[in-house]
Order: sequence, then C-alpha cells, then structure tokens
Amino acid sequence: MARLAAFMFEVHQPRRIRPLSPRSLLERMRGGPRASYDAALDGEVLRRVASKCYLPALRILEEAARDGFRFSLSVSGIWLEQAESLGPELVGAARSAVGAGAELVAQPYYHGVSPLLGDLDEMEEQVRLQAGRVGAALGGRPAAAEATEMLYNDEIAASLARAGFDLVLTEGAERVLGWRSPNYLYRSPAGPAVLMRNYRLSDDVAFRFSDRSWDQYPLTADKYASWIAASPGDVVFIAMDIETFGEHHWRETGILEFLSALPRELEAAGVEAVGISEVPSRLSPAGEVSVPPWDTLSWADVEKDASAWAGSREQRMALALYEEVGAYARAVGGELLTHWRYLGVSDNFYYMSGKRGPSGEVHDYFSPYKDPLAAYTSYLHSLMSLYADVLRAYARDVGAHAWRLRTPRSTSFIARTPRGDVALRGLEDLRRCALECPSSIAEHLSRGDVQSWVRHVLLWDELAEELDSASGSGDPAGEAASLLARHR
Repeated sequence: MARLAAFMFEVHQPRRIRPLSPRSLLERMRGGPRASYDAALDGEVLRRVASKCYLPALRILEEAARDGFRFSLSVSGIWLEQAESLGPELVGAARSAVGAGAELVAQPYYHGVSPLLGDLDEMEEQVRLQAGRVGAALGGRPAAAEATEMLYNDEIAASLARAGFDLVLTEGAERVLGWRSPNYLYRSPAGPAVLMRNYRLSDDVAFRFSDRSWDQYPLTADKYASWIAASPGDVVFIAMDIETFGEHHWRETGILEFLSALPRELEAAGVEAVGISEVPSRLSPAGEVSVPPWDTLSWADVEKDASAWAGSREQRMALALYEEVGAYARAVGGELLTHWRYLGVSDNFYYMSGKRGPSGEVHDYFSPYKDPLAAYTSYLHSLMSLYADVLRAYARDVGAHAWRLRTPRSTSFIARTPRGDVALRGLEDLRRCALECPSSIAEHLSRGDVQSWVRHVLLWDELAEELDSASGSGDPAGEAASLLARHR
C-alpha cells in the first residue's frame, strides 16, 4: 500500500482575447497588440478568484506546510504577471507558502502550445524563463518540470532534461501504462524520472467533490486519506488546479475545510506527504514508460491526449497559422515576440473545442465566448492583426531579420540531396547545404526553387534577384554560398 503522497497545485490564469466586434476591431487598430486582450475581464476574474480561492487556499497550505505537510505549486509566468498587478498581497501569499516549505515546479512561462507543436526549443526557453522569473519572485527554484497541461512524450521528456530537470510530470493514462499502476516512479527512455498523476483520485476532488449524485458524496478528508493509504504502489501523485479550492467548488461546499483537514488525516492514515523533488531520492524507478510523439499524453479531457487543443479542424488551422507567425515573430523579437507568446496560451485553443459530453461541458465552463466559433474567429483576427504588425517590422530590416528566421517544417525549403530530403529552415542551412551538396543546390537554383523560397517565405526580393544571377554562373552553388556569406 502507498505510504507516500505527492501533491501539486496548478496556478494559472490566461490573458483572454476580446470577442470580435466592430468596437474591438477599432480599438485594436488604434491601440496595437495590447488592445487585443480583455484586460477588464482578466482583472475581474483574478480579483474574484483571489478572494474566493487563492488567498484562503494559500493560507491554509502555508499553515499546513509549517506543520510539515509538503506540496508543490506549478505557477505560470502570466499568472505571476497578473498577480503582481493586484498589489503585494497575492504574490506575498504564494511567497509565504514557498517560504514555509512548498516546492515550485517548472512549466512553460506562457503556458503555451509550443510542446504541442513540437517546438521544443521554444518550450525550453519558456521553461527556463519561468524557472528564473517565478523562482526569483516566490523564493524557490524548481526541481521538477511539466510541459503545458502535462503534455508529454519521449521528445518532450528529452527536452525538459536538456533544460536541466531530472524529474518530469505527466498523466497516468491507461493506454500508456496498460496493466501497470501510476503509483510508481518510472523512467523515460530519454533519461529523466517520470512521475505520473493518479487522475482518478485527483478528479475525485477536482471534479466530483460537490457532485451530490456521486455515490461517494460527501467526500470527507478522512475518507480521502484512507483511499490514498489503501492504494497499491509506492507513491500517489495528486495534481489539480488550485482553483478547485473555492472557485470550482465554492466555499459553501466545505472544500476549504476539506483542504485544511487533509494533512492531519493523511498523517493519521500513515501517509507521508512529500515534495515532488523528494520522490526520486526515496524510490527507484519501477520500469520505463515510452510515449511516441504521435501518442502524446496530457491531463485534459477523458481522452488524455492533445485533442483538447488540436481535435477540430479550426483548432488545427489556428495552430498552423500560429506556428507560421512565430517564425517571423522570433526573428523580429522584442514586444511583438511577447505578444505572439501571449497568443500561444493553450487556453485560447481550448476555447475553440467543439467537444460534447462531459469534456465539452468543462470546455464551456472555462470559455468566455458564446461558442467555439466565436472563440476561433476572435482568435484568428487577433493573430492576423499581429501577423501584419510582425511583417511590417520584419520588412523594415529584412536583411538582418532573415538571418534569424527559422521556419517551421511546413514552410522550410526541402532540398533533394544524395543523402535524401533535407529540410532547410533558414539561410544558414541553405549556405551550408550549398557547400556540402553543391550539385543539389545548383539544380534547385536552375529551376528557381531557391529563389522562390527566398522571395515568398524569407521575403527578401533583392537576395532572390542576386541568386537568379548566380544560377547562371559556372559554379552556381559556390557563387550562392559566397553571396550568402557576404550578406551575413
């Protein structure tokens, strides 16, 4: 029976996009990217949830931590930004909880979709940003990491390991575990240890606590502690949104009293609440868990996959366009890159879901829009407006920005080489290929393929014209490589 329990509470609020209307269009035209966000709604939600949930729940957890109860907080960077805007009380409550013994968990700063897109360089950058920024603000340093919404596959695990984390968190889905229990520590083929959420016990609190039709209602702290103690395995990993305590389930349901009583009931049941970082030092991995990229896990919906954000045609179209804009936004950098990252918050795509049934009800509960189509059209307008801003900035100094451009696979140049097809994502890749595979690049230059890519994707007309001239030389690939070197 399990004698260890690890608790993690997710702390996140998105920047919501204003619903599409003539007024929002006009204000976006006048005010630029910042006018895309519904700042009034964001402030209203944060103040309400701070009063109902964040402050009372964090105070309860701080008090429990001072008595030895260990737990973890996974705090998004954009939650921290909004919390700081309310004044010192909310951030102070989180800092006090960490000071009393709570651990921090790393996650992408913008709680974004980069792991879903396979954009792992972006994910690593955001994870490092969150670890530094949130760690400095709250007084801790994360020792474990999760991708947004516990998105997970072997490549994500390897990326988080490169970012410096030896422990990665994800969902304990049956389709991956099979007959095995989530209540053990596992290891990824990429190296890091993997702790998998017991979603049934987590959801007993997160979703079923106030459900009067549930056959286990009412759920008391002693009953719940006994369930954890009776669970087979080594460690029970419980994770849920911190909004569970006072926002999703109101104070009147007894949820805050439940949270307050749980630490002592766990102790009475012989269960030790440990920090997530302690688990690898206390337990050895029971085996390996491998998740290929085409079977990515998450903690969302009954499917526990990527369909919460990429299950519909509209979601996939929005994701593809978001990825396309990102190449230019990263090349330009600065404030426009920040706004692109805000638009990548996973919630924006979650609202577009057209799912029905229990999962659809949860999507509808969180969405500020009247329906998924309104979420999609509002998002698309904001993204296209940002795209125009980014391209204007890019075009002002295309010669400099083009060298920083790293295209997604969909707009990369595919060079046919003796070694097979090679995706060239930018000018440096093109220059290298011209030196290493001159006959292939010469053939592409003779057909105008390279020039077309430079003109229509890199948007550098002058360079395309110079490459046209190089294509007629005696050594077109060598001339192209020299030309590119001169432009660097």
